[in-house]
Amino acid sequence: MANPKVSFIVPVYNTQEFLPRCLDSLLGQTCPDIEIIVVNDGSPDGSAAIIDKYARVDSRVRVVEKSNGGLSSARNAGMDVARGAIIDFVDSDDYIEPNLAEFLVGTFAEGHSEIVVFGAECEPAELASKRIQQLLSPEACVFESFDPALLFSANAQPYVWRAAYSRELIERESLRFAENVRFAEDVVFQFESYPLSAKTVLAPEKLYHYVMQEKSLTHVFNASAKRMDKIDAHLLVLHEVLGRWDRRGLLDLCPGELVTWFLDLLVFDLARLDAEDYGAVVARVKNEFAGHVGVDWAGLPSKSAVRHAARKLASKSKISILDAARLYLATRGLRACVERFV
Repeated sequence: MANPKVSFIVPVYNTQEFLPRCLDSLLGQTCPDIEIIVVNDGSPDGSAAIIDKYARVDSRVRVVEKSNGGLSSARNAGMDVARGAIIDFVDSDDYIEPNLAEFLVGTFAEGHSEIVVFGAECEPAELASKRIQQLLSPEACVFESFDPALLFSANAQPYVWRAAYSRELIERESLRFAENVRFAEDVVFQFESYPLSAKTVLAPEKLYHYVMQEKSLTHVFNASAKRMDKIDAHLLVLHEVLGRWDRRGLLDLCPGELVTWFLDLLVFDLARLDAEDYGAVVARVKNEFAGHVGVDWAGLPSKSAVRHAARKLASKSKISILDAARLYLATRGLRACVERFV
């Protein structure tokens, strides 16, 4: 199949328990004109034997073997060999609905879209916060050009596996994942790709099953003992996003929303740091924003509670839990605050 309609890219690392279900869901698509690029990222468990078994049975399964380099590296390796007009990412411990490929082919063809975002179900449901459920439930919408809502309010990020991309967009803009980012690497990819997409479609259909793992990096970082690790990871995401936007001339698009988004991400962890760690983090945040957005970055957010917190950071004053709560109330609303603290 020289030019399949959809290329599914599946990075694999130590997921032998879940891999057969994932591959079965891909091979069972109602649209058979697909390729499944399975990237074995140096997995030491029995995943390689499972991949080999599937590849011998169905020629649509293509195998990429590589030494371990992380999720971003594996996805990039898959994109390097993908031949489909549509590129879709599937994590190997998850699975998809049988009509996902058919849905993507129809949606891309109907509107000449460059990105299509869809919904997902969390399993088990009790592990998913209301916030995650909301993020995975986009409303039907079409963006003919970039709108900040795509990044900040339309439930189109995070999680790259809930979006599909035209290969034309990926190749035209040389889009690749940041291989130095191990946490929220999909956020960096989305922050770069959404502003470059000529047309992005959001669809409410829940076509992906996100299997939540207690041992995942996201759950580990939510432990209080890992607070500085989480902050370091978020600062690296900020560094990559600002750097990529700077290189592509995108920083004038929505700098106030960008500052607001990052402070919303970080503020509660900042408020809980001791004085020494707080001072070091504040210096890094100031350097990133001042170096890319400008020295007046703290005055850019539209909401007063966010500007108040930003100006405290800019002056190296300590952000309190009350400051954080006011910012959170301004950015997410009362219900989200109640859900977080009650």
